[in-house]
Amino acid sequence: MADSSEGSRELALEKLIRREVRAHGRITFERFMEHALYHPVWGYYTSGATRIGAQGDYYTSPDVSPLFGATLGRQIHEMWTLMGEPAEFTVVEWGAGKGLLAADVLGWAGAAHPRFFQALRYLIVEVSPGLRAAQRERLRGLPARWMAESDIPPRSVTGCFISNEVADALPFHRVRGNDGELTELWVVDRDGTLGEDPGEPSTPELGAYLDASGTPLSNGQTAEINLRAPDWILRQVEALLSGWVLAIDYGGTAPGLYGGRYPHGTLACYYRHTRGTDPFERIGEQDITAHVNFSALARAVRDAGGEVAGYTTQAFFLAALGLGEGLLFAQARASTAGEWDRERAAVEQLIRPDGLGGFRVLVARKGAPATPLRGLSLQNDPL
Repeated sequence: MADSSEGSRELALEKLIRREVRAHGRITFERFMEHALYHPVWGYYTSGATRIGAQGDYYTSPDVSPLFGATLGRQIHEMWTLMGEPAEFTVVEWGAGKGLLAADVLGWAGAAHPRFFQALRYLIVEVSPGLRAAQRERLRGLPARWMAESDIPPRSVTGCFISNEVADALPFHRVRGNDGELTELWVVDRDGTLGEDPGEPSTPELGAYLDASGTPLSNGQTAEINLRAPDWILRQVEALLSGWVLAIDYGGTAPGLYGGRYPHGTLACYYRHTRGTDPFERIGEQDITAHVNFSALARAVRDAGGEVAGYTTQAFFLAALGLGEGLLFAQARASTAGEWDRERAAVEQLIRPDGLGGFRVLVARKGAPATPLRGLSLQNDPL
């Protein structure tokens, strides 16, 4: 049962959305999602409530084991080495959650490679005031700083952008195929109940996006189109002077997402570790996501003057970087059999192909050496 603070936030946000719908007659699902997730006071990510971990709604890889961040640290260290070990190497993490990934990368670097640690400049772009406060507390004493995206100009970063489960939560449109035509699912108010009604697309960009995917929707097929995600990764590539972009999320290529495997789309909602499909329940109190179209991200990388260096799964990526070696170290460090069992179970979660291990990893580069990265050495799929 939701507590009173949840109920009051949910009610206030729903009232605000209804007023906007009544004023305009309808709004796009993208606009609805922007309110639901990012309203500055009552939004899911901005209200300050606990969202990640056992007391929240879902787990991310950094919550599962510190070996996730330590293993990513190995890849970032290799990037630094390939660039000739510059005196300053900037890591920009987009959407840092509770700060666990940053703490684990920096902690591993400080322990394993002090010279690399001295070169690291760790920046965090975070839209949630509550999460920023939690990150500052966790990372106290570590060389991390917080910046707005607008403070990172083009061609200013020598280093690497990293993100884990960010693109899936950027607001998206909902569309449906209709006898060869594309309709958009608009959010409307039906006698006091929010729902969806089909209508003409709000922007021709939706049709252009699907045309670029080369996979038209079948009649009655519902799908999500995220126009913000390609622009999000394009800005990261443009901000690079030289280096890489490393994005981890769940999703796939355009043919996989739009080719008929998901006739009702991939929208999912998460509340207290339970998956749902109704975005109009618990507005502002449940997460709303959809699978990421990595084909669209790859096009944006190339449009920004970058190259796709690799595309693989999290399981292959972590294995190639020596996650097993980290597990052996954890075994040696474990003081009890129970502690070792927990460490082993956590690593299994990170690499399970039907879970976190099936997440996709996109690596892009711009002005960086074309030397193959270790994390892509076991599998590198075309994209």
